[in-house]
Amino acid sequence: MVGSPVSTGRAVLWSGKPYMVKTVVKFIILYMLITLLFSWLFVIVPQLFTIYTIAALIYFVFYYYWKRAHAYYVKENGILITRSWVFGTYQRELTFDRIQDVHVQQGFLARRFKCGSVVFVTTAGLEVGYAVAGGGKGVYGGAMRPYLMRTSTNAFLDIRMPWEVRELVMKKIVAWREAFQQQRIATAVERMTEKAQVESVGRRSIVEELAKLKELLDKGAITQEEYERLKKKLIESL
Repeated sequence: MVGSPVSTGRAVLWSGKPYMVKTVVKFIILYMLITLLFSWLFVIVPQLFTIYTIAALIYFVFYYYWKRAHAYYVKENGILITRSWVFGTYQRELTFDRIQDVHVQQGFLARRFKCGSVVFVTTAGLEVGYAVAGGGKGVYGGAMRPYLMRTSTNAFLDIRMPWEVRELVMKKIVAWREAFQQQRIATAVERMTEKAQVESVGRRSIVEELAKLKELLDKGAITQEEYERLKKKLIESL
């Protein structure tokens, strides 16, 4: 049973799916290259060619429908990645405050078909890997270098015009950051105003206490030394 449709919520600014023509062409090219590379083996053992072809077709059909099951959305508050097919439904939503950076990855075929993958790096940084020092992927000249890890859960895979989608997302992220900054400034101003009001009330109460002390001094209820001591204590409290 096919998974039920996923509700996207809010206003959708852009939506799209993987461009499957590029996937089909890539499979055909890889199939032909591997066939030519091992043609000598297939001549010796013809049965291997039949097994290889069947296995390749099964893998391709599975991968084709898995990839085609994805749908992508850019909304007012973030991006949404969904997958709905015979094995169930999956969705992941990233709000703009959780997106740290946006990358576009294009290979040779992707450039020819004007498609590519838009990869999102979150504030957690789990989408960036680091090679082990001394060797391995991302290492150059003995130094550790980060590399971007693209998966179906953090990327729009093979969509048309990926640069335009990236620009749209980046504009929304910048707008969100500006709104967030303005909110922080407004909150800070509000707190400063409240603090100033509290201090103003404190000053008025101390002035009233000083006036009472002066009245007691004039009546002779306290000595000059006591007045000066209590006055100093009130001023220090301010």
